[in-house]
Amino acid sequence: MVTPPNSIDTERLLLRRPVPEDVPAMFENGRNPEVARFMDWPICTDIGQVAARNAQRQALWDSGEEYYWVIALKPEMPVIGSMCVHVRKHAADFGYILNPQYWNNGYATEASSAIMRWLESESGIQRIWATCDVENLASARVLEKLGLVREGLLRRLTVRPNLSELPRDAWMFAKVCGNEQETMELMRCGSAGPELPAVNTHGNQANE
Repeated sequence: MVTPPNSIDTERLLLRRPVPEDVPAMFENGRNPEVARFMDWPICTDIGQVAARNAQRQALWDSGEEYYWVIALKPEMPVIGSMCVHVRKHAADFGYILNPQYWNNGYATEASSAIMRWLESESGIQRIWATCDVENLASARVLEKLGLVREGLLRRLTVRPNLSELPRDAWMFAKVCGNEQETMELMRCGSAGPELPAVNTHGNQANE
């Protein structure tokens, strides 16, 4: 069992557990087509559904099913996105969304780095992973910057309802904890798949 922090401070951000007052900002993110494009849920149209989901987060946290934080930008502290983590035995996966108004500033990398530092401090976590749609090159770049290795292609993994009714391929990225030498060797040798073209490195969500 891990011990998730209620809040995490970084140089420019505060990751904290959500409160009911965050619902409008969460709804704005969820109904933005740029944010929702690569997600596995349809664009949000009902703020009541967002509020209901937010009300469930305490129980999800307590049960260990999902850990969720909003991302607030210092010093005014507007909520600009969110992060979630799922821990299953020795492995943890994470994902994020970020309001497009705040892309291209490194906030996704900064928030995700903080989450990874916490996960790597947990002795029971041996693997940290994330997926992203094969067309989501911005998120693939973020995951590479975080030191995750692209392990391979997962064929027809997830339906992205804002793109297609059919399941889409996704890249699998992962880092094995406590084995930096192996990770660096894999990164030097190149990960599975073609080289990613140069793209905006702080774009959309990393996984769902």
